[in-house]
Amino acid sequence: MNKIIFCFLLLFCSSLSISFAQTSQDSVIYIVDGSPIIETPGDDDQMLNSDVDKLEVVTDISKIKIAGYAGKANKIIYITTKAYLTRTPQEKLIVSTKAMVRKNGAWYLKDAATPYTGPFIDYFMNGRKQGEGILKDGFVEGIRTVYYPNGNKRYSYTYTRGLENGDSEEYFLNGKLKQKGTFANEKEIGLWQDFYSTGKLKRQSTFVNNKQEVPKEDTKFYALLDKALALMKDEDYTAAIKKLDDAAKINPGYSDLYFYRGTAKLDNFDFDNSIADLDKAIEIEPLYIEAISNRAFARLRKYEFKDSRTLRKTKEVTILAAKDKVPIPKEDQDKICADLNLGYQLGDHKSMITDAISRYCK
Repeated sequence: MNKIIFCFLLLFCSSLSISFAQTSQDSVIYIVDGSPIIETPGDDDQMLNSDVDKLEVVTDISKIKIAGYAGKANKIIYITTKAYLTRTPQEKLIVSTKAMVRKNGAWYLKDAATPYTGPFIDYFMNGRKQGEGILKDGFVEGIRTVYYPNGNKRYSYTYTRGLENGDSEEYFLNGKLKQKGTFANEKEIGLWQDFYSTGKLKRQSTFVNNKQEVPKEDTKFYALLDKALALMKDEDYTAAIKKLDDAAKINPGYSDLYFYRGTAKLDNFDFDNSIADLDKAIEIEPLYIEAISNRAFARLRKYEFKDSRTLRKTKEVTILAAKDKVPIPKEDQDKICADLNLGYQLGDHKSMITDAISRYCK
């Protein structure tokens, strides 16, 4: 992953992730495409070296004063992204909500006495659109669209004075439709459908008078899933697996069923069967982030807990002593790292993921 790292000696860094953290020696202002970075970007909002067209480091105090940061910083780092250069003159004039403040739910331009009315566009650190829409008297009006960092649409919702009111659609990272339905004053109405990233229909239901109506043939299936999840919460994995076995007889083509059962088997230290169920979940839904990450850990735990001593055992749960970094056959290590890296790319940035990548995939 060629990410850029900004450190004290930025121009001499060979690693490639952008970190906007401050050092004790420096007070740095980062200005990307003309906008100062106020908050540290999230893990899914990163800038790659290949995203940057121009980078300038300013340490001249007189220039820092002219820029309006006298006494606030001893260094300014200006970055221009390649994506910025593709924006039209009109787009460059449209403000971002990141340059606004929110008061009582309404958006204001800084130092403005009245709420903002007009278009807005927010951008990722890489210069691509993060979201866009229209504000009326400070509230979203009409269609608001949000994007993934790769440029694909994440979702679009319709609003009336900041409230969900109209058609909505959500999408997978690959651009495929994930869900669609309609709101009326923030409440679901009519037909709602969920899809797999393959385009196949996953489920559908109808909302009438604020109640969700599920086809009769699916009622028992979802009831079994709910019971299984409750049992998993209580750490009774064996009983949960039995409920999921019964659910599989009703609807064997449902991805969540295999994810839940694979996770229960993982927590029950039945690693090989856990992997088999998670394989099935991912076969049905190739972009199932949680299943991908759990499959990596099912393979990993298989070796970390091999020949481990039992710390505690009850009817519901067994606790084993985990080992530190363990040797793993290359074939399985490659599979583990492929899942860990894919899960991270899809948005799973939990510390256990990054820690495992650091330990086994570097």
